Amino acid sequence: MNQQGEEFSWQDDPLWYKEAIIYQLHVRAFLDSNNDGTGDFQGLTQKLDYIQDLGVNTIWLLPFYPSPLRDDGYDIADYRNIYPDYGTRRDFRNFVRAAHRRGLRVITELVINHTSDQHQWFQAARKAPPGSAKRNFYVWSNSDQKFPETRIIFTDTETSNWAWDPVAKAYYWHRFFSHQPDLNHNNPQVVKAVIRVMRFWLDMGVDGLRLDAIPYLCVREGTHNENLPETHEVLKQMRAVVDDHYRHRMFLAEANQWPEDVREYFGDGDECHMAYHFPLMPRMYMAIAQEDRHPITEIMNQTPDIPESCQWAIFLRNHDELTLEMVTDKERDYMYQTYATNPRMRVNVGIRRRLAPLMDNDLDKIQLMNSLLLSMPGSPIIYYGDEIGMGENIYLGDRNGVRTPMQWSPDRNAGFSKADPQRLYLPPIMDPIYGYEAVNVEAQSRDPSSLLNWMKRLLAVRKNTQAFGRGTLKFLRPGNRKILAYVREYGGEAILCVANLSRYAQPVELDLSRFKGRVPLEMMGHTPFPPIGELPYLLTLPSHGFYWFRLATDVEEPSWHEERLPPLELPVLVLFAGWDSLFPSRVDPPRKRMSEKLCGQLEQLLRDFLITQRWFAAKGEEVERVRLEQMEEWTEEAGSWLLARVRVEFADIEVQSYFIPLALAWGEGDEEPIRRLLPSTIAKIRRQARIGILYDALADVSFSRALVTAMGQHREIPFGAGKLKFSPTAAFEKLVNGVSLQQLWRPAMEGTNSTLILDNRLFLKIYRHLQEGINPEQEMGHFLTEASPFPNIVPLAGTLESLGPEGTPMTLALLQGFVPNQGDAWAYTVDYLERFLENSLAKPLEEAAIEFGETHNNYLRMIRILGQRTGELHQALAKETGNPAFDPEPINSADLDSWRKHIEKDIEQTLKMLEQRRSEFSEPLRTEVDCLLALKETLRQRLALIPPELRAVKTRYHGDYHLGQVLVAEDDFVIIDFEGEPARPLAERRIKHSPLRDVAGMLRSFNYATAVALRHCTVERPEDRGLLLPLAHTWERQVGESFLAGYGEAAAGCPSYPADPEHAHYLIELFILEKALYELRYELDNRPEWVDVPLNGLLEFLEEEENPGE
Repeated sequence: MNQQGEEFSWQDDPLWYKEAIIYQLHVRAFLDSNNDGTGDFQGLTQKLDYIQDLGVNTIWLLPFYPSPLRDDGYDIADYRNIYPDYGTRRDFRNFVRAAHRRGLRVITELVINHTSDQHQWFQAARKAPPGSAKRNFYVWSNSDQKFPETRIIFTDTETSNWAWDPVAKAYYWHRFFSHQPDLNHNNPQVVKAVIRVMRFWLDMGVDGLRLDAIPYLCVREGTHNENLPETHEVLKQMRAVVDDHYRHRMFLAEANQWPEDVREYFGDGDECHMAYHFPLMPRMYMAIAQEDRHPITEIMNQTPDIPESCQWAIFLRNHDELTLEMVTDKERDYMYQTYATNPRMRVNVGIRRRLAPLMDNDLDKIQLMNSLLLSMPGSPIIYYGDEIGMGENIYLGDRNGVRTPMQWSPDRNAGFSKADPQRLYLPPIMDPIYGYEAVNVEAQSRDPSSLLNWMKRLLAVRKNTQAFGRGTLKFLRPGNRKILAYVREYGGEAILCVANLSRYAQPVELDLSRFKGRVPLEMMGHTPFPPIGELPYLLTLPSHGFYWFRLATDVEEPSWHEERLPPLELPVLVLFAGWDSLFPSRVDPPRKRMSEKLCGQLEQLLRDFLITQRWFAAKGEEVERVRLEQMEEWTEEAGSWLLARVRVEFADIEVQSYFIPLALAWGEGDEEPIRRLLPSTIAKIRRQARIGILYDALADVSFSRALVTAMGQHREIPFGAGKLKFSPTAAFEKLVNGVSLQQLWRPAMEGTNSTLILDNRLFLKIYRHLQEGINPEQEMGHFLTEASPFPNIVPLAGTLESLGPEGTPMTLALLQGFVPNQGDAWAYTVDYLERFLENSLAKPLEEAAIEFGETHNNYLRMIRILGQRTGELHQALAKETGNPAFDPEPINSADLDSWRKHIEKDIEQTLKMLEQRRSEFSEPLRTEVDCLLALKETLRQRLALIPPELRAVKTRYHGDYHLGQVLVAEDDFVIIDFEGEPARPLAERRIKHSPLRDVAGMLRSFNYATAVALRHCTVERPEDRGLLLPLAHTWERQVGESFLAGYGEAAAGCPSYPADPEHAHYLIELFILEKALYELRYELDNRPEWVDVPLNGLLEFLEEEENPGE
């Protein structure tokens, strides 16, 4: 149980009911604690953890007062006591306290329109003389013809609103059953008595009162006796007492009226805080049946505005019939024909059925209805048992068919009671479809895909945004009428809800242009969708499917998304002499000024182009100027291109260089070849009457083909004062032979470089952000392809380098073999772990722990393979080849001393940053920060474990090794991206070190994967974190052990692996510490919201070292 004490978050919110998710239940139907066949308050208190875990935050109790139970407790015989079978007032107080400790508010019934004819007030009234104070507590008449204009509500059982009392020898007024005489609220003494009852229960700790049947409180000759002004005066009087004497209490009006009539029960915010929206409920069923949004949009458009402090209450089902009073005669007939073909399903003016049978037990339809309930304006009410899809028994009398015992388990009496079945207040549902053996909490709790677990997830999502409870509603009007789409907005947050009312899949185009640039984040799975643009937003929905999207401004678009729309307006460059127009020295002197101006225009266009590209490394920085630093025309038989290197100057950071190859295409914009290139277009061009476009040459397959051909031919071409050098590797012929180079595919998932896939055989990487010096990825690719072949990399086929006047290299492109794969190991791992954690929530924790080993066998086998491949990589890098850049070197005492000092400096720098930023963090995180700061000396002492001497060598290593740098290829792995950490200078990335740094990096990556999966699985329900944390930690430990076992097996005998296993252990621990410190500094500088991951990693690391056996 999540014990929150009296500090539950919404305690001090006077508008708490706007955030309420209400769970309606009957005490006698929930759990029997004393085995007498009737539920009671002690049983209900035992099940509060279930209610809390479901995700609701308010409980509405049906009447629990002493009663003859001729109307399920709405015929009250004593307002101040508890029905004996349900317990005592002490039991009730204990229940309220226990609910409040869990952050649950309590709403009870204040049934003040009528009492039971057994109530002492009525017994006194019938015996009192006419006109006396006691007699006047009720409405009497000598004739049953008074108030002829007033309708009869229960037409199935009552023929008149008057009933003869032989004791009083007069008729008494009743709007409902004849055994429920109406109180006379025209009498001030009655109102005072009712207020005393109201205060009695508010003093007991009740948070809200449902005012039953309030439109009928007062009567007056010549009226319909509904919604009279006198009734509103009574409500204002009651509300004033509440406001004067209590904090944050609430009235919920049961007024089964049209919205314009219900509006009056809010007053000016001085009557009821909430009221039911009765007409909406049947229209949700109509919309599903008709597969048309009209019933919902029509009634919502007719719904008047209500005071800012007020709220609607909305529901799908409750303890009464599905009322059809607020529909037209034609609509009522349609509802009967659709949902109540058997006359036994009908009662009064409604349908006595539960949600699941009404939806034909179709899980998609049930989920769709709940999605509408939880996203429409108002506070939703969930009827007990609907969260598991309970059925009804139409053969029970009155409305008892939907009031059967809660189905907890497949045990006797549905786990509701251990009493003999014949003693139960009502029999549980026992049919083969909805019976308790098939439908129960226990079974659904263990099934991750059950309705119960789905409801928990949906409720958790709903609770995490105020837009649903407090936001505005705006319907969208797509052409497809089978789609209901609307936007809920509150405080800058916008939620898009889209529902398919049809039994078939449906497409829809939505006008979301006012949200242009926002990224729709699907709220159930936290999946980002492509960003919204100017064009209608296209979605497809499965049968009875729905989406909730947060239209986010703080979420990145999907990594795979590629914007294929051209710029709205493209300027025109006049290339009067082709590419020569951009070289002032090549044009006629009179045109030199034109050429210089043209270069300036191109520089501005390249600036605009650069800042929109994913590979631009300085996003968010102010670009002061872009200059064409170097340009050269490259002409081949297949085409002519301009190879440009641009210099980008910034306001606050150092200058950067970028490689941008450009191409020309001639033709009109509506011609197919040109239209295909428009997303890569930088400008329109014109040469006299000929028009075309200037675009990024990577969109031209001929350019890529020319690059590959030039590599195979060892070509060299001039480039400024230096040259461009195309080079093949020994693997070039094998990799390129037979490749037609006709098909070009540009993956959308680009990072700091641009990539192209050619014929699904070759992988061309273009470096955009250029750096002088030997590129580690090129160098490592050469070594592992030619000098010390390692099969589990992408082999290097060729390179393109820019060599300066003095021979200083700058890598522009690499050609590699393409390896078919199933994505990177990061996504593979996080997805796997999330599935495991989500499934574990649906099982008892002990059972999940027992199944742990079997569950992860296959994944652990894969991770052992990853460890082996890592060890084999380090073996290959330790090979003597005569290349001084790669040959191993002994680790000497100076190296060890240097590493120690470096990490000691890291400790000082990191803890200083942490201390300076401490005030920015939340209180729980500050506590963890303080723990780490207090362990400064312990961190230093860890450095003392570095051995004074080490029998091992230092070599080249990956340098940025984590799960994202490994591709899953069938049942194996391919290691990629040997660039090293991009933030480090090239020369630093080439320094030899212990390759155990790679091992530490991968172990830290497992820790990050654990943290991300935990965060994703608990973002909606943070209380689940405590349940999942032990499983996640066990998973991480076992994965680390499997990786190290595989690594140790493959690295055995490797000269870079210390001969003493203890020394290897110490070094790995040292590098884990180094890596976690680096991560902490990185998160402090770039992603403060992720600081807890390396911070907790460091604390757990130190704790494990202190308690290695635990």
